Amino acid sequence: MTVVPWLADWNRRHTFGPGYGPHARWHGTSEVVGVSCSGLVMLWLIIRGVRRDRRMATAVAALLPLLRYGPFNATLVIPGTSPDEEGGPPIRLLGPPASLLTQDALIALALGGYWLERRAEPRRVLLTETR
Repeated sequence: MTVVPWLADWNRRHTFGPGYGPHARWHGTSEVVGVSCSGLVMLWLIIRGVRRDRRMATAVAALLPLLRYGPFNATLVIPGTSPDEEGGPPIRLLGPPASLLTQDALIALALGGYWLERRAEPRRVLLTETR
């Protein structure tokens, strides 16, 4: 979430495209910066986090991608919206739009990491109790 928005959106096909007016560029810029800041918060929570409540820090870090990118899937049912960029052929990976597939993969990775962290937690507690 910290690097990919700069690669995917900060270019002439998206934020600086000829079809984007000043207000659309404003939205594009705020999106890239906002998502990058969320990614930095996630990293801080995972690396540093709240030592007393590691479970809460991990849960919040895992939920940020879901809260940020999950609504893009809801837009598929809104008439007149499209995940495809204007002015070019749709970019698709394995059928779905590439943007949605990468965002959903990020959500899945975050939730998978949270699940792994939760599974490892009883072992970690057990190890510290036996020492």
